[in-house]
Amino acid sequence: MTTSSSKSATPLPVRKIVSKFNRAMGRYKSAGVPVSAEVHGLIASGNRARAAEDWKSAAQYYRNALDVAPHLEHIWIQLGHMHKQLENYDAAMDAYAQAEAAGGAGEAAVEQGHVAKLQNRGGVAIQHYLRAYQANGKDPDALRELLAMLERGTGMNKDVLTSALRSSNSGKPRRVRKPDGLASLSALLDQANLLDLDDEHIDALRAAQTRLREKIGAPGTAVQHEIVFDASDLISYFGNARLPTGIQRVQIATITGAIEHRPEGSVKVCCFSDQGDSWAEVPIDAFLDLCALSLESGDRTDPEWLEAYTQLKIDTSLAPALSFADGAFLINLGTSWWLQNYFMFVREAKRRHGIRYIPFVHDFIPIMTPEHCVKELTQDFISWALGVYQHADFFLVNSEATKRDLVKVAEMLGHEVAVEDIAVIPLDAEFRSPDAKVAPIGRLREWQLAENDFVLIVSTIESRKNHIGALDAWLALIQKHGARRIPKLVCVGNRGWLNDEVYDRIDQSPLLRSRVVMLSGLSDEELGLLYKSCRFTLYPSNYEGWGLPVTESLCFGKVPLLSDSSSLPEAGGPFGVYFEAGSTRELIERAEELIFDDVLRGELENKIRAEFRPRKWLDVANQIGHEIEAFVARAPVETDAITFEHIEPIAFGAYYPIVRNFERRIWKGLGSAEIYRSGTGWWWPDDWGCWTKPNGGDLALRFVDQKGPVRGFIKLHAPPDEASTFHVSAPAIGFHLEGKLNPGEFRWIAIDVPEIAPVEGFHIRFKGSHSVDVSDRTGGLDKRVIALGVGGFYFCHADDLVARANFMEAMTIGGLGQLAFNREPVML
Repeated sequence: MTTSSSKSATPLPVRKIVSKFNRAMGRYKSAGVPVSAEVHGLIASGNRARAAEDWKSAAQYYRNALDVAPHLEHIWIQLGHMHKQLENYDAAMDAYAQAEAAGGAGEAAVEQGHVAKLQNRGGVAIQHYLRAYQANGKDPDALRELLAMLERGTGMNKDVLTSALRSSNSGKPRRVRKPDGLASLSALLDQANLLDLDDEHIDALRAAQTRLREKIGAPGTAVQHEIVFDASDLISYFGNARLPTGIQRVQIATITGAIEHRPEGSVKVCCFSDQGDSWAEVPIDAFLDLCALSLESGDRTDPEWLEAYTQLKIDTSLAPALSFADGAFLINLGTSWWLQNYFMFVREAKRRHGIRYIPFVHDFIPIMTPEHCVKELTQDFISWALGVYQHADFFLVNSEATKRDLVKVAEMLGHEVAVEDIAVIPLDAEFRSPDAKVAPIGRLREWQLAENDFVLIVSTIESRKNHIGALDAWLALIQKHGARRIPKLVCVGNRGWLNDEVYDRIDQSPLLRSRVVMLSGLSDEELGLLYKSCRFTLYPSNYEGWGLPVTESLCFGKVPLLSDSSSLPEAGGPFGVYFEAGSTRELIERAEELIFDDVLRGELENKIRAEFRPRKWLDVANQIGHEIEAFVARAPVETDAITFEHIEPIAFGAYYPIVRNFERRIWKGLGSAEIYRSGTGWWWPDDWGCWTKPNGGDLALRFVDQKGPVRGFIKLHAPPDEASTFHVSAPAIGFHLEGKLNPGEFRWIAIDVPEIAPVEGFHIRFKGSHSVDVSDRTGGLDKRVIALGVGGFYFCHADDLVARANFMEAMTIGGLGQLAFNREPVML
């Protein structure tokens, strides 16, 4: 097995030989800096102690080395690390300062910022990060810290920090935006009288307007609606990468196309912030700048890229909270399942502005194949699925297979989705041009590969992709035909989850080790070389939403050998060669045909070259735009519905825990009590319940079949550190209660509803007198400021003694789960 990345370096054996030779000649170096034998020995001893996590001894060795050679900035850094491990923060700060004085301005200043954060000195930390950012070529680590602090407004006046960052990015001209032709024509028509245009000119302008609308798929009846694109995951992607992949390209082309072709002001871009737990409007110019740069290169260290990203983050951090126009459409072309409080804000925007929500659903992998996902991913995805069916008005999907899964999962959960409310957007686009620049052919030799003598798999290394099936087939082929007659199997991809079996299988088989090459971290040029040089491609996945590498393979004219699972027959179309998913026997048979029958493979490649026509990204974007506009045209603004709040009914005798989802399976009736949270005064649900924000939060409840007085029970939770006062009130039913809670205390309170509650529902408000900044306890990982918490609630008729007894018994023995409204039905 050969394992590699895109970075080439001097082989380790050569480095060892050179190192031994230098030592034999009395020449010693540390991090490339010449040192004496004595200093080298002290540093080596320090490194050994550090590896053994003996921080105190390591610190002493490094200190002794610095007494002899105080110019070694990297050893000052190591000394600082050791003191930080020992929680000697003042000593760590001094060591890092010495490193900075010795010339290590960037890294040393960043480390001083980290220590200041540990000491809860946010203002001092910002000063260090700013120094690192300004002195070390816009240090990306410092920039990330500064942007996080900017978003949260911690430790220093926000305006001061913003001014400092902006001063580092001043003078950069904005890119020229493409003129909005549709908006220009509309403006001319609006001013026809002022411009003294005659009927002939007006008719010509209207005809041009109609033709342009038809070209961009914009029905004339829908232009008054505002469209808001949620680019949260695209902007998050830019925080860790630059060159967009498939779904990022879809988003960029669709959003920029809408900005260019819709009337000015009718398109907004927003980003949901976990820091502020809200949407912020993203300035259009900054967004367009960043998207344009992302398509030019993958270099994340490029100063122009860093400046554009910084500018967008600064502008977004300072932007006011997003304000929707009444009846606006919120479009999310990416994913939102990782944003924990997302649907609470969708719900509030629906209540206040009557918005319509349209998500792009890419797959149902964690639900359809949970055995291939880690537990936490499946749980979070199910939470998202519960919310998306309750809040989406229309759906975009990437394949007919995903459309079928969307309908199937809805039925499993007890929801109904009309097929006409789902638009299929195939991702059959030109992901990679065969004419694009590729790496030199010599790179193949570095990977011990030869042209046309390997089969290529491009996918993350995880169990769902079924690399195990491919390895079993390759081992059988080698045993049957001999290693020299079977092309190597090249697997390109980063490690995902549940992949240990793949690597164990290779390690345990000498035959596989000799014929399997594992590569990761490749550039676009290197991947293009592999596509151009392979014999054919293989994609044995058990489940996909679309299958982007299949389209890539076809773009390079290479035959894809595919399982017939889920969407793969759509991605491969008439150009793929298929085997039954999970059948190693069929995989072997089809692989033998493509390996040994050159005539067959040549005919299939000729068919691809003659008939396969991938769409341009703009074509995909235009289809999405057309489908969105079609949905918009079907949903005129209903003014009466704008301020209406839909409140879900609750069942008497059922417990509603306001907790995160723990389930890894779904069933009819599975739901989340988070839906009863009203407004935006809540943080996301935790394992035990849900914290409110300092200003308090509301629950919105509605009874059905109320036959008289009702008794309710609500579980409260106090924040830590100090005693607090709670206020619980429901004016619509005449209820108010105050009390005191000890730090961290859980307490049940009773609530009586003596009269018939309003049939449209009512609110219960929760507010505590004490709040806690959780970031101080989590080293900044959790940036919430929490107040009074609510764990769940239970209501029953006051005279239903059985229901009350059931609740008291369940609470006493810790069995409230048996009364939960969303529990799985017992199968008899």
